[in-house]
Amino acid sequence: MTIDGINVAIAAGGRVGGAFAAETGTEIKALAPIGASTILERTIAAAADIGARRIVVLGGEDIAARCDGRVERVLGDTGDGAANMLACLQAFRDDARRSATILLAADLPFLDAAVLHRYVQAIPARTVALGLCTGVEYERHFPGAPQNGVVLGGERIVNASALVVPFDALEAVARESAAFFNARKAPWRMAMRAGLGILAAYAIGRLTLERIERRASHVLGAEVAAVRDCEPELCFDVDSLDEYRYARARI
Repeated sequence: MTIDGINVAIAAGGRVGGAFAAETGTEIKALAPIGASTILERTIAAAADIGARRIVVLGGEDIAARCDGRVERVLGDTGDGAANMLACLQAFRDDARRSATILLAADLPFLDAAVLHRYVQAIPARTVALGLCTGVEYERHFPGAPQNGVVLGGERIVNASALVVPFDALEAVARESAAFFNARKAPWRMAMRAGLGILAAYAIGRLTLERIERRASHVLGAEVAAVRDCEPELCFDVDSLDEYRYARARI
């Protein structure tokens, strides 16, 4: 897929509490300080630096205040994860150039423009795509990090928080947005609508990525592919205080 004209929607609605909020000084995960800026600012910079034509961010008033002049607009946070994903997917439905959309999480502390650029270039044109790396590669790249990922077909995999959707598939993916949201930490959930066959294969450890790809393509009426061996920086997201501390120590 070419970079030219791509759109980026950044979901920054995630909140934290307790010790996590106390240590970062904010309840808004995307505004947690990392290096010389925040996770959100690093994400926006990566999107801008690859030449994204349009960038929107989803979040509340605090997010809007940090995005002033940096993005096209800020989408209101509904407080519901699946609804927020739907809003991100629909943000560019009026795009006259019919560009693809990258839906990015705003909690990817190691993301940069070079990683994002290579990821987009690795995706076939007109394909709904989600990156994956192996648990072995993830652990090699982030030694000592909290464990992440799920086991499919006997192998641990970790999914990227970067979903690429071509313009012609936006409506179909939006229709399935709740399922995609629920699948963000467990890719096998994308195929749950397939019924007993898929669920049985998962239960006995024989559910494969290929089977999920076929079923997801059927449900969406569009080509769906897992981008294997994507860079682990796309897969390390901050969901816990331990993950935040790990990222902060390495940046």
